[in-house]
Amino acid sequence: MERIKVKIFSNETNELAEEIAQIIVTEVNANNIANRATVLGLATGNTPLDVYRELIRLNKEGKVDFSRVVTFNLDEYYELPPEHENSYNRFMHDNLFSHVNIKKENIHVPQGLTPASDVESYCAAYDAAIKAAGGIDLQLLGIGRDGHIGFNEPLSSETSRTRLVELDKVTLNDAVREFGDTKLVPKRAITMGVQTIMESKRVIIVATGDHKAKIVRQAVEMPASPEVVASYLQKHSNATFYLDYAAASQLTRISRPWVYGPVDWTDPRLQARAVCYLCEITKKTIAELDVSDFVVNLMEGLLKEVPLVTIKTKVLNEIVARITTNDRLPSKQNVIIFAPHTEDDVVGMGGTLQKLLANQNEIACVYMTAGTGSVLDYEVQKFTMAKLIYSQHLADKPMVQKNQDLVTAVTQHLNKKKATRFGLPDTEQVTTLKTAIREAEAAAACNYFGIRRCEFMNGVTIEKIRSVIDKYEPTIIFACGDMTDPNSPHRHSLRMLLRAYMLYPEAKRPELWLYRVDSPDFHPAEADMLIPVTTAEMESKIIGTVYHQSQNYKLQIGSKQLWQKVEERSQVQANLLKTLGITGYTSYETFRRYTPSVHL
Repeated sequence: MERIKVKIFSNETNELAEEIAQIIVTEVNANNIANRATVLGLATGNTPLDVYRELIRLNKEGKVDFSRVVTFNLDEYYELPPEHENSYNRFMHDNLFSHVNIKKENIHVPQGLTPASDVESYCAAYDAAIKAAGGIDLQLLGIGRDGHIGFNEPLSSETSRTRLVELDKVTLNDAVREFGDTKLVPKRAITMGVQTIMESKRVIIVATGDHKAKIVRQAVEMPASPEVVASYLQKHSNATFYLDYAAASQLTRISRPWVYGPVDWTDPRLQARAVCYLCEITKKTIAELDVSDFVVNLMEGLLKEVPLVTIKTKVLNEIVARITTNDRLPSKQNVIIFAPHTEDDVVGMGGTLQKLLANQNEIACVYMTAGTGSVLDYEVQKFTMAKLIYSQHLADKPMVQKNQDLVTAVTQHLNKKKATRFGLPDTEQVTTLKTAIREAEAAAACNYFGIRRCEFMNGVTIEKIRSVIDKYEPTIIFACGDMTDPNSPHRHSLRMLLRAYMLYPEAKRPELWLYRVDSPDFHPAEADMLIPVTTAEMESKIIGTVYHQSQNYKLQIGSKQLWQKVEERSQVQANLLKTLGITGYTSYETFRRYTPSVHL
């Protein structure tokens, strides 16, 4: 079971960040009263952002004074200038230090530009500075998908100190979204060592989003090992994992609560999850399950509540009843599909979208963010060159000159960007072109499917969302229900949508159905609607995906294009249903109806 203290918070609130911020504030205030400094170990990345925002708010309200606080950051990319937009020094100033009354001399971030000949002595001095400050009172950590803390990658020694390290492949791949290209990601970093972290008086490690669920389970429930460095924290006397429900979703207490302790076996959802779990581990259909399967897997309580034949029939019938064909879908109604990125509607519900159109519903596709970060530079070069060549075919000299100037400006910027070791931020002109590429792809895909209403928000606000809802007056809304990182476009867009949605009186709220794109699809035991996708619909869905050409850029050997991933994803649910003994379709899309009282 759990080998370290764990606290779990709702996906839908900011409670997790608020509690951590309050712990920090309490520590700082107590030390200020005692005329002592507070030494904080700080982390970077998306995970602590909400904590830092809360600390800024509390500081501005006069509830905490940072003038005596001393900070030591975990790590920094090696050879990356401190002013670079992706440096951790820049991150900390942009997201915390520049907004609170901390003294400049009290801020310590590893110096990525330390000469190679001085790195060893510099790292020793960093550890010595921590000791001289009295040691770290509270260390804030995140956890990487490979289980790293700081940049202590898998197989890091438990006795390691601050040092220069090589970055793991998983870490490098995760950094591509910030740097834009694998070639631009720094390959090394300076990081606090494991022992340096373990000497902190208190450790709070934070994980949010279902993409962290697997590694969280390994770090919390498996024996401590160098393969998952975060698991070393099991040996710390005062360490706690702070998780949202999504990051905790694979812990035994959430995924198999009947193993963890007494449960309410009258809960229909729990009954379905338990029966489906048995099918998955025994490789038996629901009809083939017997009493011994329940007993061996600690589910005798379920059979005491509901007889074997009854529970098997009940769960099977409930899942079959959720399989929704065209005749049970809405018809001749106004429907809005909210998509965080311009391809998400097709990827997440491209088959269902076609069924809704076949039922003569009026669909509006609303794209919430520009998603320019995932458009590679060569797409901009192609786009601008096409504009130039088109104007040349028209023999329109003013237009030719205008487009030639555009090509020249873009080429100069991109060449300069390539020549810079760690890249450059895009100019406003290039960012606008990337936005245009994404919007053109979405508009073309909508046209392919026959969707007449297509809108681009380019920034999510509650006011914009309400304006769209008021404009189209939908009876049904579909939205991406991904439970990825809370500061990712997907989760942020959902958070803002739910806030806007809850402002409407309950009687006037449209039905709200959630689909998924980056998160795993809703399990048949959890889904409220499973929509089968025919072979013809899948072919059209794949074509609709290919329209988003800028997202089909994974051309390395062994990698898969977006449309291939879409095809595989759609088959996962069909294979799972087949395991349960439900056959008939090769692809499904799953949905869950939003209710405020149920975890997403």
